[in-house]
Amino acid sequence: MVDKYIKSNVCPLPWTHLEVDVNGGASPCCLYKGSVPDVKVYEQSLKSIQDNAYMENLREQFRNGERPKGCQSCWQEEDAGKTSKRQNSLYKMKTSLTDWTPNSEPTLKFIDFKLGNVCNLKCRICGSWSSSKWAQEELDYGENPVAMKNLREGGWPKKNPKFFEDLKDELKNVEYFEFTGGEPFMIKDHFKILMHCVEKGYAKNIDIHYNTNGTQLPPQDIFDLWSYFKHVEIAFSIDDIGEAFEYQRHPANWREVSANLVKFKEMKTENMDFQICSTVSIFNVFNWAKMALWVAQFQPKFFYVNTCFDPDVFNIQTLPKQVKDIVRDRYHMLTDYQPSIRFMNAVDRDTPEIREQRKARILRTDKYRKENFGEVFPLLNKVLQIYD
Repeated sequence: MVDKYIKSNVCPLPWTHLEVDVNGGASPCCLYKGSVPDVKVYEQSLKSIQDNAYMENLREQFRNGERPKGCQSCWQEEDAGKTSKRQNSLYKMKTSLTDWTPNSEPTLKFIDFKLGNVCNLKCRICGSWSSSKWAQEELDYGENPVAMKNLREGGWPKKNPKFFEDLKDELKNVEYFEFTGGEPFMIKDHFKILMHCVEKGYAKNIDIHYNTNGTQLPPQDIFDLWSYFKHVEIAFSIDDIGEAFEYQRHPANWREVSANLVKFKEMKTENMDFQICSTVSIFNVFNWAKMALWVAQFQPKFFYVNTCFDPDVFNIQTLPKQVKDIVRDRYHMLTDYQPSIRFMNAVDRDTPEIREQRKARILRTDKYRKENFGEVFPLLNKVLQIYD
């Protein structure tokens, strides 16, 4: 069944999944361009959102074999020969979707919670939509209504103190939680959901996935709580190592994050696995070999390579041909990065406008943070000419 739908355009997520975004809105998944109009999860039930007319229209598009516009990130990756989130979701849900068809009734089994934008980092491939620290920096640049909105609404769980209590009635059929942020380990209220699942006996049927920046180490009692669940996966967002890591994930300290990852391994329970989730962008294209060597030493169960889509000027398709040729020739033996190389070369999006926008963004951030792209990435700087 899964192979059949992987080869088609059908995605099961609008039937089985909701992503709760950092402002309390909802969408079919984290890569969907847009959100369900006029809904907030702290005001309406997840079930009512999943059943509303917007979601039904999206499901109907899939039934008709269409490619919904909001799903363009997946279509771009698939057209470039890279495995998309749609395809990965079908693989992941293989055991849960044995009886599922596009004519099935929607049943909420998978919830991706972005628990607000509370975060202690300001990653270069992020912005105020996922980081309260970024929102404050963007406001320091000058008047910015979007950053103000994200700073005001990014703490959405506080808008309804009963949210986590009310949510308990919707968890009976859930098989998978994904907790991201912001930084999920800084938003401790979500542990109430997990405690409820343990008390009701749901935990043994539920997988949990976290995306964390690795700066926060939960206390031992949280590890004890996780031991009741079917499976727990911690995905550490590590895009580079050393000084380059610190530049991209400001103001993280590489030594402290590395030490935390070791502690996670020491405290892990039998039902836990670790994943390194690395996002490729213009910043790290010359460091993939170093990253691959570090991953081999850390030995995670999975090494997953993501693509930076936002900010768009940091997408690897926007790189000059000279850089793309170097990357292709230098890393043709790195198996994990071959889909990214195919994606990078699928489209030439190097334009004077993108170059200027990228340069302006990097220089503005460098000036504010007293950093220097040219000193951290001297070879890349020679081609991109961020600094003369």
